Amino acid sequence: MTSPSQPSFAVFVSSTDSYSDCWEPFFTLFADYWPDYKGTIYLNTETKDFKFPGLNIVCTQVSRFAGTNTIVSGKRIKLALQHVVKEEVILYLNEDIFLHDRVRSDVMNELVACMHDHNLLYIGVTDHANHGPFRPSPYPLLWEIDSSDPYVFSAMPSLWNVKRMGRYFRAHEDPWQTEYYIARRIRKANDKTYTIDRTQFDYPAHAILPFAPTTGVYRGTWVADVVVDLFAQHGIRVDYSQRGFFDPAVSYPPPFRPLWRKAVSVVRSMI
Repeated sequence: MTSPSQPSFAVFVSSTDSYSDCWEPFFTLFADYWPDYKGTIYLNTETKDFKFPGLNIVCTQVSRFAGTNTIVSGKRIKLALQHVVKEEVILYLNEDIFLHDRVRSDVMNELVACMHDHNLLYIGVTDHANHGPFRPSPYPLLWEIDSSDPYVFSAMPSLWNVKRMGRYFRAHEDPWQTEYYIARRIRKANDKTYTIDRTQFDYPAHAILPFAPTTGVYRGTWVADVVVDLFAQHGIRVDYSQRGFFDPAVSYPPPFRPLWRKAVSVVRSMI
């Protein structure tokens, strides 16, 4: 049972079975840098299960609801929110967000309480995401994100109201479409979103959830500057040859999709 100082929320780690090589490093660092988190952690998967000592991990295994193991990102998240997640508020993370310092649990609990008390839709909890402009809000720890920001919604670490956010997802959308079109839908609905006050919670000195501004995996490859030293410091062993390292001099084209399929997807997203 949570105390008044620890309002109810769950951690939701967005992932896919093909990124299971990230899970051991992710949860090793999570356990080291957030030892006082005792709630549920939902790991979004198609079929795989995963356990880590001392953590209450629930793998969503959403293929059982989809009838297939091939499920695009938008549908994976939508199915998990509909069928598995029980909490009203989640902290959304990606599996390649690797913590490198202690999480400020006291501030996180205050933000979660604000979500509950005021029925907020979304709070960005990092200064790496929403771009602004911003304006003052009625809440001491938060800025309101102006509707002119293309990233009024960002799929970076953030607190979500599960029911309210779930209605903005579309099952056919990939991660890039999801971020772009959810922001459009939020603006169209005149919904308000918030982010942390950047003067109080700037990275790295005062970050609530300290992780590098760049994710640890980019275009399917490891980002050496983010992961190599950090993993070594924590005794995390990874076969880097499986993914290789990101090279900015190399072009990484997105997966091929026929033009007609792209057009259909855009039309569906616009409806």
